[in-house]
Amino acid sequence: MAARETAWRVTARELESSLEEEKGAGERSPTYLVSPFGARMSRVLLAGTLSPGEPIGRDPATAFWRARFSDATGAVAVTAGSFQPRAMAQVRSATASRPAVVVGRTHLYRGRDGVASVSVRAEGVRSLAEGEERGLLADIVRQTLDRLDLVERLEKEPHVAEAALRADGVPSAWIRAGREALRRYPNADRGAFRRELRSAIRHVAGEFGPVRSPSPTPGSVTRTVARPAGPAAPPPTAEERGEESVFLGLVDEVSERSADGYADLKEVILRSAERGLASARAEAALSRLEEEGVLEEPIVGKLRRAE
Repeated sequence: MAARETAWRVTARELESSLEEEKGAGERSPTYLVSPFGARMSRVLLAGTLSPGEPIGRDPATAFWRARFSDATGAVAVTAGSFQPRAMAQVRSATASRPAVVVGRTHLYRGRDGVASVSVRAEGVRSLAEGEERGLLADIVRQTLDRLDLVERLEKEPHVAEAALRADGVPSAWIRAGREALRRYPNADRGAFRRELRSAIRHVAGEFGPVRSPSPTPGSVTRTVARPAGPAAPPPTAEERGEESVFLGLVDEVSERSADGYADLKEVILRSAERGLASARAEAALSRLEEEGVLEEPIVGKLRRAE
């Protein structure tokens, strides 16, 4: 059994700045969200303020809720569904914004217009006392600054040996993430990000009151992505096109009989397996169909043909 991915301690600002994915190659391999500041995240831990949630979608049989998480640096959307009933209950039960810790999986949705939206699929949500929230945020800021120091060292010393870094106490995962951050974001303004972290440091010191959600209506944080030109991916093989056809047919079948017109991703993946299409290959087919603009996931876990 594969070890569970570590939850990276990050701020909302870092998370919403992370617009590059690294997809796993093997069966059940996780997808990572790479940040410009030295994180390579499948799971994250956030500490800040969570707004009251609201239901999204129209099918009561597949409950899904969304809330807005904010800290002293920014805000991201947090979602929870029936596949994580405890997290969903926490999001659903709140009637007012409150300090909270959120642990969950990162999700990046990229629309056909080049707009990317980052959210967190909650695995666990817990309310905190204000002092607890500031203590967790202090740890997040400390780790973030340590990662920034590492990225800047790697930029200045690109050939430094990993063994030397590990001897200095740097985790291997941080080294890999730092090198990937430099490769994918060569023009990132890490100095500006350090300055933005000052608001979190002041909050930790108690100079600000509790962080409040900037909007009573939860929503996704979006950014327009300008991608540098790179080598073209090889065209799908005939076998891959066949798998796309199977997957697309299942999306149509599931969406046609759903109450809200969307196909539930989990159901499509399960039915793909029944047709002999393993989950990793089904997800690869989904990625290609999304990239080609055939399918979209406007709600986390819900698919439809692109309009």
